[in-house]
Amino acid sequence: MTFDEVISGGEALLAEAILQEMQETLQLDFKGSAGGKPGALFADGKLTKDERRAIGKALSGFSNSAGGVVVIGVDCRSIGEGPDVAQALDPIPNWKAALSAVNSAVGDLLQPKHGGIRAGGFPSTNDNSAGYLLIDVPRSERRPHMCNMARQYFKRSGSSSYAMEHFDIEDAFRRNGSPDLDLVYDFTKNMTAGRRVNASISLAVKNEGLATAKHVSLTVIERSGVRTKDGGPYGTPLTKFQRFGDSLRLIAPEAFVVNPGDTQLFEHLAIEFNFEGPVFKVGEMPIDAATFVLRYSLSAENMRPKLGSLVLGPNDFDRAARLLKPDYITMAPSR
Repeated sequence: MTFDEVISGGEALLAEAILQEMQETLQLDFKGSAGGKPGALFADGKLTKDERRAIGKALSGFSNSAGGVVVIGVDCRSIGEGPDVAQALDPIPNWKAALSAVNSAVGDLLQPKHGGIRAGGFPSTNDNSAGYLLIDVPRSERRPHMCNMARQYFKRSGSSSYAMEHFDIEDAFRRNGSPDLDLVYDFTKNMTAGRRVNASISLAVKNEGLATAKHVSLTVIERSGVRTKDGGPYGTPLTKFQRFGDSLRLIAPEAFVVNPGDTQLFEHLAIEFNFEGPVFKVGEMPIDAATFVLRYSLSAENMRPKLGSLVLGPNDFDRAARLLKPDYITMAPSR
């Protein structure tokens, strides 16, 4: 159940959730309004102090975990010893004022602020002055976020939000200040000799994190398929090759850095396209059957090693051959 689904489905969708006894989940939190009763979320359309804390706790938990949606106006309770499930509609009196109060409070409930949070609502079909509120909380790239009202950090586990332990908070801050690297590739043409083209699978490192990547290295776990030559076609590697037994580690030079949002060329793996004879080949494999698999671990300073795979198939090599071949060579149309 997403924010947009509930906004679109309205009260009918919430009623269906009650009929199905929908449970709260890692990314879904129901809250009753308790309108006009002790413990009400809102008093005259304004958030009460206790409920500012309750909503702040939910926002912190979702922000620091997988994200989620808070639905206000559905009473959720357990049946016997079972899990909490949606039990009854409990629309908020003066819902438009309540929505305004939530929008005003969102910026003050978390530290640091989470700019991706949005709130919305809709009226009850029986009473236009009463209605339901939704708060959409994306997973935050600036986590961890503290609930200001409780002066604590929360995380979501199962269907509840829990105070984070010290090691959780420390780990979250460490991740926030770490690079997040991915390996990307392209084909590069180097030299043509008759009907043979020396080329490379050019590997580059892309940084999706918030910190500059330094001391970057790539450990080759498995390499199969088209035979490649380390260090590019001219045998001059961009990285330091460190071998131990069957393992190979590529270590970037000391001056190699990748700033947040940037992509930097890391290394070349030399390959040869052969356009001689009736069957065109890459390495010793026919292009229409060629595969290449590189399983690796990518790491950098302050970043946990990240496992990944680069998998290329016949379509990838066919596209590369069409881009790299000399103009005087004609290939059959793609299938």
